[in-house]
Amino acid sequence: MKILFDETQKERGKIFENFQKLASILEEEGHEISKHDSYPIKYTNISKYDIFVFLCPDGSKIMGHEVKSLLRFVDEGGSLAIFTNAGGDKGLNTNLNTLLKHFNIEILANQIFDYQNFDLELESNVIVSKFYDHPITKSIKELTIVSSCSLHLQEGVEELARTKSTSDPPSSAIMGITSYGLGTVFACGSYSMLSDSKSGIDLRDNAKFAKSLFQHIAAPPMFTKQEEELDEEIEETIQVKEQAREEPFESVSKIDMVKEALNKGETDTVKAEVMKAMKTLKDEVRATKSVEKEEEIKAPVKNVYESIAIIQELEKDIDELKIEDPGYRDILLTDMARREGIDYAQILPYLERIREKEDRDKKKKQKRKESVKGAVKGDITSIPEPRTPEMDQFEKDIMLFDQELQVEPDVQPVAQPAIQSQQIESLTQAVRELKNSLDVLSANLIHLISEIVLEMKEQRGKKR
Repeated sequence: MKILFDETQKERGKIFENFQKLASILEEEGHEISKHDSYPIKYTNISKYDIFVFLCPDGSKIMGHEVKSLLRFVDEGGSLAIFTNAGGDKGLNTNLNTLLKHFNIEILANQIFDYQNFDLELESNVIVSKFYDHPITKSIKELTIVSSCSLHLQEGVEELARTKSTSDPPSSAIMGITSYGLGTVFACGSYSMLSDSKSGIDLRDNAKFAKSLFQHIAAPPMFTKQEEELDEEIEETIQVKEQAREEPFESVSKIDMVKEALNKGETDTVKAEVMKAMKTLKDEVRATKSVEKEEEIKAPVKNVYESIAIIQELEKDIDELKIEDPGYRDILLTDMARREGIDYAQILPYLERIREKEDRDKKKKQKRKESVKGAVKGDITSIPEPRTPEMDQFEKDIMLFDQELQVEPDVQPVAQPAIQSQQIESLTQAVRELKNSLDVLSANLIHLISEIVLEMKEQRGKKR
């Protein structure tokens, strides 16, 4: 297979520099290794390869036309393998999720630790032994994932490996695989597990995993040697079936055209017809895929209401912590909703409508109470008397009194000196820097509070 390793996105992993062991293993398996360093990523440059690999882009973002090229590459039978690192898109300043969202995969902005099962005396070198039944993980017993983030795998994505319950976050998905069109997409939270470093490909079954991975996701060629050896047997079988037919018929389907070409020994014709059949199949897959997307957009209303109910319960749990800052509340609520399998950003518009309606109802009730209090002063049926001239005169006196208190037009406010303005600007800048520092510290605090709230909720359930 022809494998192309990208180096246009400032990748930390370079196949011929710090991933030489991986290159040697793949070449021994019969793969052809190349690097891609011509910016931008174009379909015409990558279409002649079978597998396209990202080894942890860093500080670079994929353009929209590059995403389209990669989608076309996978849709037409290519394989895509993406390896990232702890922190995900947010920590690396990348946008791999812009591409992965088309495959129902999301890289989460976190780092996995395990304080009980780790390698080389580093809690970030997490030992993984829980694998799902799949050809890639069939012979794998243990892996060491290095500086990995977790993945959020949605419907249609097959999970391959998961951390233990002792990890932080617990039981996290670290790699998944799915199909798209005629191609395959693989994603993993750790790129360092296949590197040349001490905590890399030499640990546990990491090398065996690399062989199995690229062997499985490599798309088979159109015609293999075994298929060519079986051509004669297939041809003889077709001839026997054709002779057994009582009434000859005119071939109109693609299959019949291929059979006729095999009978005549026209190998080129067979290849041409197979290519036509493949093109038809791709069109059918694209049509099916577009229908599935429309069904996903029309989600049942019941799911929305269930999600709203769950989020409202989470809000009650957060209220007990008495967090006044709305920004911290939203961050904490988003994190807790994600753990419940809910995208808070999608449910937020519905929640805002409900809150707006509740506010309007409260204001209406308040106005009604005030109107009742204003009307009832002793006698419910009493009617307010009309305004008298004395009241009008009183209002005029008040207006004159207010005019006397107004500042005379000749008096102008004293302008602030330039030095005082500079001091105010420097003070404002210092306050902004302090706020940024507090935001960074609060991000870790939010994660900790989320764990505490969920633990409190679990303990309540046990008591009940």
